[in-house]
Amino acid sequence: MSRLPLKRLRQLGRGRVRLLGALAMLAALALVGAATGAIGPDPGTRDSASKPAVEDVVLGGLDEPAGVPDDGPGEARKRLPAEPAKPPPRDDESERPPQRILEENKRIRRDLEHLRKLEAERRRVSGALALAAANYDGPLQLGAGGLAWPVNGSVVSPFGQRWGRLHAGIDIASPAGTVIRAAQSGRVVISAPTGGYGNYVCVQHTARLNSCYAHLSRFLVERGAAVQQGSPIGLVGCTGHCYGDHLHFETWVDQQPVDPMSYL
Repeated sequence: MSRLPLKRLRQLGRGRVRLLGALAMLAALALVGAATGAIGPDPGTRDSASKPAVEDVVLGGLDEPAGVPDDGPGEARKRLPAEPAKPPPRDDESERPPQRILEENKRIRRDLEHLRKLEAERRRVSGALALAAANYDGPLQLGAGGLAWPVNGSVVSPFGQRWGRLHAGIDIASPAGTVIRAAQSGRVVISAPTGGYGNYVCVQHTARLNSCYAHLSRFLVERGAAVQQGSPIGLVGCTGHCYGDHLHFETWVDQQPVDPMSYL
């Protein structure tokens, strides 16, 4: 191997030094670039695409109601909920009658209630008047058989068979509250509610003869009381089995019912 001249060796050494210096510079630049990427771009040099448009900021501010604070960039802005729409009227509300009709119905109901109370009062007044007027039912009428008519009125149902059963007395028409008088003097042996007779009074006149009075609205004598012919013993009514105010009058001979018309 031939020896290179000294000048040539010096030239090769200087070239090698330049190459190593260039490589070192490139390596330094690479390290600086890597460090810059890790730190991130300068906030002042961010891409314009990441910035919100001016129109978006302005329009967004107009959409927000007054008094709602901004939570800052990157946060969703709070918005008040929209007012719910009113539901359509229901069928019953749309068909509700006018106020004038409602007021008229209210007045009618009030008048009906007033009339109902007056009707109840009239019934009480009628009973009181009937009781007061019952003492003026006319003079005592004596029958041909010696008994007095217990009330003055017409016979509406006679003694005898009716609907396959014995109607054991006569029905005398008379308004409620009329005073019933003893057909003859005697002693009261029954004065109490008695089955279908309702309020029932029987007076014993002799050992064989008794008179009885049914459907009374009120007793005026008690059992065991002594009565005179024509004395009040009760008031006409419709207690027990009956179909209207009247007096059911019976005469009993030897504990058997007989036709009262034979004694009146």
